[in-house]
Amino acid sequence: MKKQDILSLVQLLLVPVLLILLGLILVVNPDTASALISKLLGYALILGAICTGLSAVLIETGRIGKGVVSVVLAIVGGWLVANPLWLAAWISRFLGVLIVINVLPDLYYAVKQKRSFLFHALAAVVGVVLILLPMTASRLVFTLCGIAVLAIGAMMFFDRIRGRRWLHEGDDPNIIDAL
Repeated sequence: MKKQDILSLVQLLLVPVLLILLGLILVVNPDTASALISKLLGYALILGAICTGLSAVLIETGRIGKGVVSVVLAIVGGWLVANPLWLAAWISRFLGVLIVINVLPDLYYAVKQKRSFLFHALAAVVGVVLILLPMTASRLVFTLCGIAVLAIGAMMFFDRIRGRRWLHEGDDPNIIDAL
């Protein structure tokens, strides 16, 4: 194969292969996405702490407030970078508590009025699961996203392999290309 053929093939299949790899990572280890989001947020908070600290040093007004905000941002950002799964777990717990608090009165009145309480009971169970097993929702969401990305990448790969026909460069010097 010529160098141009290999380059053309790489250019054609690079995106589908990267999508397949991303999908496999999300399916095999869905916590990596949660950890990445938390770490990026932590680094953004640390960057905000640095900017606020520089602002406190360079601008005279509000130095104490800016210094306190800078320290708080640095501590929270450092905590998120050091414990990346903490954010996903506590967001899930918080959402579980909100679901349970919201659904319990509805469940109570549905039972009291002898109406169907199935959906309210299912929502309460989901809320309790989120409280007790906080990473379950995050893992489920990222696994489903991984399956979707994997399927899209595989379909894209097979479509590009099947649908594209490469023209071989002619070796006949008698053929003149017209513009």
